[in-house]
Amino acid sequence: MTTLTSVSLAAALEYKDPLDVALTPPEGAVERTDSMILYVGDKIAYDNNIYLLPRSVTDLTTLTGIGPNANRKDYIDTVSGGMDAEWLTGRQSFDLGLHADYNRYFRNQDLNNVSSSDRAAWNWGLGNALTGTVGVDYQRLLAGFSNTAVYSRDIVSRSDYFASMRYQVGPRWGIFGGLLGTDYTVSAAQGTFNNSKSKGVDVGADFSTDTNRIGFDYRYNDSRAPNGTVLNGVLFEPDYREDRARVLLRYALTEKTLVDASAGYLRRQYPSDAIGSFSGEIWRVAVQWQPTPKTQLLLGVWQQLAADLTSQTDYFVDKGVSLTPQWIASAKITFSAILARDTNNYIGSNPVASSPIGPIPVAPLTQARHDTITAETANMVYTPIRAIAITVSANHSTRNSNISQFHYNDIQGNVTVVYKFFRYGIAPE
Repeated sequence: MTTLTSVSLAAALEYKDPLDVALTPPEGAVERTDSMILYVGDKIAYDNNIYLLPRSVTDLTTLTGIGPNANRKDYIDTVSGGMDAEWLTGRQSFDLGLHADYNRYFRNQDLNNVSSSDRAAWNWGLGNALTGTVGVDYQRLLAGFSNTAVYSRDIVSRSDYFASMRYQVGPRWGIFGGLLGTDYTVSAAQGTFNNSKSKGVDVGADFSTDTNRIGFDYRYNDSRAPNGTVLNGVLFEPDYREDRARVLLRYALTEKTLVDASAGYLRRQYPSDAIGSFSGEIWRVAVQWQPTPKTQLLLGVWQQLAADLTSQTDYFVDKGVSLTPQWIASAKITFSAILARDTNNYIGSNPVASSPIGPIPVAPLTQARHDTITAETANMVYTPIRAIAITVSANHSTRNSNISQFHYNDIQGNVTVVYKFFRYGIAPE
């Protein structure tokens, strides 16, 4: 099956941490040599609702932590630079990716920040049956404002340390496993209860052919938070233990249709009684249909469980659907779009907190929170020459909630230019 490279079947639906990525078997051989790409870029973006506020908020000076001369609308200029490199030595390879951004806000200048996304990994092989990866990922970025009562700059830093191993028992059967350590910190003093250190282990097995795969995996995660928070009037440490077991399936229905799915069960346990433990079924299905070599349609549906202490709730059930069409109009121009809808039902013993918006407190609400988030995105990528890529993107998103403080509309647009000023070797797409 010919696959369009700019829309990934797995990445279109699900966030995968570095260990998930390391444990995913390669889809096929890719021609490559020692390679290095150095690039610079610039992005001009517009956002008409930076702080994701409801329309009822007209005086931003009443918001906790808001910076001077705050404005709901803003332009952001992002200057970027980075490197992607790979060195090969027999069955070994070393990958290095460095990317840094300077993000300058024209109006809300207190939000100016430096972000980065970096990765280093050693891919090793021993004989024909034993392979693995050892590496580290680092991310630094500005926290969003979708669920917050404080509107100051908050820089999130996340470091992931991972190691994976795969043993190919025969031409079809494989056994895999790995370890993951994560450090997560925020810079805002009022959000330090989000700081955490976690350790995880993942094991599984699969049976695969050229295009099909069926298997299972089990993940255990232990998360510890050094700082406490108050919930339901009780001070507690938001530590937790989490188990996740899944069945994994990848199946080519036809030469033009591919299904990637997982289904399983997740359980999270909090030692503290201040927040309830939860468990339930989780699943994801992605269907990729490629009617022609230049067109593709990706449909995804899912149900997941997640917790969000910033929303004063035990956990929520996330049910969603997305549709992603893509068209390669020519060798230089590609169009794509994403239509998505998420329904989040917040369930648990904790009542919704009073509205943090405005100077006058509101009495606490005891009803459960229910949100529906819709988003529409359109993209165009123009590559006039191999060294230059121009991306134009527009997005509209809406969150409707039965709690008025969480409702918002947001429109974003950006133009990005990337120039690869140094290219050596053949790098995988």
